Amino acid sequence: MKKENAGAAKIAALIIAVVVAVSFSGCVKSGSGKEQGNPKERRIQEEPAASDSDDPEQEENPDYEVKSIRMSDEEIEDITGKLSHVMKKAESIYAQSGIKETSDVTLKEDNVHEMIDLIAGNGYAVICGSRDDNMKNYESVDESLRKAKRGETADTEFYSVNINGVFRYYRLAFKKGKLSVTFASAGYQEDLRPAVRQMEKIRAYDWGYTEKGWLIWEKALSRNQEMDMHMFYRVLPLDEMCRKISEEYIEPVSYFSNNLFLVDWDMENPEKIEFNDLFDALYAMDTGMKLDKEKYENGIPEELFENTIERYFDISDEQIKQYADYNREKGTYPWLAVSAWNRLPQLQPFPEVVKCEEHDDGTLSVYVEAVLVESGRDCSFRHVVTLKKDEKGNYKYRGNQVDEENAYWIPKYRARRQF
Repeated sequence: MKKENAGAAKIAALIIAVVVAVSFSGCVKSGSGKEQGNPKERRIQEEPAASDSDDPEQEENPDYEVKSIRMSDEEIEDITGKLSHVMKKAESIYAQSGIKETSDVTLKEDNVHEMIDLIAGNGYAVICGSRDDNMKNYESVDESLRKAKRGETADTEFYSVNINGVFRYYRLAFKKGKLSVTFASAGYQEDLRPAVRQMEKIRAYDWGYTEKGWLIWEKALSRNQEMDMHMFYRVLPLDEMCRKISEEYIEPVSYFSNNLFLVDWDMENPEKIEFNDLFDALYAMDTGMKLDKEKYENGIPEELFENTIERYFDISDEQIKQYADYNREKGTYPWLAVSAWNRLPQLQPFPEVVKCEEHDDGTLSVYVEAVLVESGRDCSFRHVVTLKKDEKGNYKYRGNQVDEENAYWIPKYRARRQF
């Protein structure tokens, strides 16, 4: 990594002074952690998460504890300087965004991508926290992770930037198959000075680097989904067409409270689709707005419902009326907003399109693998979505096929009107 210039060094010194000052007051903000030890060799850590289990063996299991590693002043100074240097590169874009209140920052994704491009232009590996772009300068990270998988000593570092204006730094050090992670996060103050918010160094409970290119580590053994300790970062790039199709046609529907991608169907047998539960996702895709649940609590008007469905399916009005329980007296389709009482409480994987195949008949086969963070799996189950372009150049859904035989776990589904 390049040496910091004089300006960045001054900023780093100011931030270190703040960290030291906080340490003498008895605590430092680093997740939910407390600072312990003398000022010359501080340990910045997170407190072990409280367990909601009555099992004594689980309570006594040391693997549930985050294993903190002491950090020296030199390490803290080095990391603080690196974050300061990177944030200075992106400062102009942040300033142009017009953010005034630093306690509630929401940047546009375009602003975040511009900052990432500036940082990447200086050779740093950096990724968007929204997972909507490939890691820049991923090659060095990939090389180190492959060495680590072979049991070799290796280390690497990368940055992450999100829409909340938070810059994160990760340094991964591998030795004899074990991983230690050094992490720090920072944000801008009102005067655009970087301010460190969290810092820690831990020994990871477990880690892996998958064939698809997902770097996964677990800070400590996870007790349950509320106390999940997994960290996921995609290192290898996704094909741009796959990413575009995913963002426009797969992710907006996903697997939450609808069954479009959870059952096998085609246009010869579309009756398996619960169109009433799918409607709000399609409406948001079509209009860019969330459906007003108060306005439509008595049902969706016939024309609005059918036009929205037909925007994404080659299906007739009469077929929709047949499959979606049309009320001819009211001229509406039944619809219920998602609520706590009409949804299944369960883990929610997110879809990732890993391959697209175009066919001579104009259809597109979209190969999707569902990533389940809480289980540490980059593929909980697979399914193939069939799309086809219409005369306007927009894709319509033509089918879905789920690989149940090789699935680890597929979300359960029950129509909202069945609760």
